Amino acid sequence: MIEDKHRWNERYKTLPPPQKPSNLLLRYIDCIKGKDVLDIAAGLGRHSRILAERGYSVDAIEYSDVTLESLREISGVNAIEMDLENGCNLEKSYDAILCFNYLNRDLYNFMINNLNKDGIILFETFVFDEENECAPKNPEFLLKKNELLKVFISLNIIEYKESYVVKQNGQKALMASMAAIKK
Repeated sequence: MIEDKHRWNERYKTLPPPQKPSNLLLRYIDCIKGKDVLDIAAGLGRHSRILAERGYSVDAIEYSDVTLESLREISGVNAIEMDLENGCNLEKSYDAILCFNYLNRDLYNFMINNLNKDGIILFETFVFDEENECAPKNPEFLLKKNELLKVFISLNIIEYKESYVVKQNGQKALMASMAAIKK
């Protein structure tokens, strides 16, 4: 939707997201077997950039013009404009699929089906909790406790945790982090 695109453009202009890659990615970057990586809702490219610098071929999906412009400046990154609220129509399979700070339950099957054998999913996003100080207000964008464990049960889950983190604005939020490999 065009309204979503405008909202995201404004958000990225006024409230820049973190630039440092997630610790989850840093812990598992060397576990990626193969070179094809999909970065879902890639933002300004904090994860795409480090992967491209290490020689991975990264498809980075975004919808915001601001983020697409940033992604197109990163050598080795293929910026793909796509409104993920309408699903993901990519037919390619990947050695790694990343999803950070974004939730669209309609993408779960895509992620499982488009992950190569021995491929890894790295997923980290907000979990509903009454004590969240900074998390999306819409429950559609919040995981239920242990949701990722249930959804990705067919994969070999090598790490899963739900813990409070302090975001760059100093507020806390409950986050789920998962690394899972397709066998």
